[in-house]
Amino acid sequence: MPGTRGAWHLIYLTPSTPCGRGELWLWSLFMKIIAGALGGQHIPGKPNAKLRPTSDKVKEAIFDQLSARFVADWSKVKVLDLFAGTGALGFECLSRGASHVTFVDHHLQTVKAIQKAAEHFNLTAQTEVLCKGALEAIRWLSKRGDRFDLIFLDPPYREDWVIASLNALRDNPLLARQGYVITERDKREVITSVQALWKTESERRYGDTVTAIFSQ
Repeated sequence: MPGTRGAWHLIYLTPSTPCGRGELWLWSLFMKIIAGALGGQHIPGKPNAKLRPTSDKVKEAIFDQLSARFVADWSKVKVLDLFAGTGALGFECLSRGASHVTFVDHHLQTVKAIQKAAEHFNLTAQTEVLCKGALEAIRWLSKRGDRFDLIFLDPPYREDWVIASLNALRDNPLLARQGYVITERDKREVITSVQALWKTESERRYGDTVTAIFSQ
């Protein structure tokens, strides 16, 4: 077969505060694609205080694990990026050769930004962008018959979205055979109630962030 992360996981920007060069520089670090065909390029977009982009440290660690242990051929990988936010995880997959990415976010402004980024990178044929809540999208995609090799869950921290999403994925099968769910959460979040239903392939901590890779 084949949702801020890292030590700096919050960008304190408000709509009423002008975005200076320092904030733009920091934002650009989080929006950089690390490797692949688009490696070194930045996802177009403006700083948004509502989003929590993944730090390069955490993102690189996740994709190093995936490439080393879980993904033999990116060209055969179909990806679901729930709580997509900036789309950074999905675009990183596409840059590395993923065949298709479905982005899901419930904010219309965020969805439009992802669509524009896909156009910017000439990747519209390899993407689908859904303006839906994560749980609604899981049910809808399952009814449509979709299956994904990688499912990313990076929801807002400390709101029990990881538990709710993993439960929904058990009730509404979306994971392909030999597929993996990659989650990100705050270190204070306890998910033992749902972990028992999944096989934990990997779990690592980076500052306040915990990443985990699950299979069925």
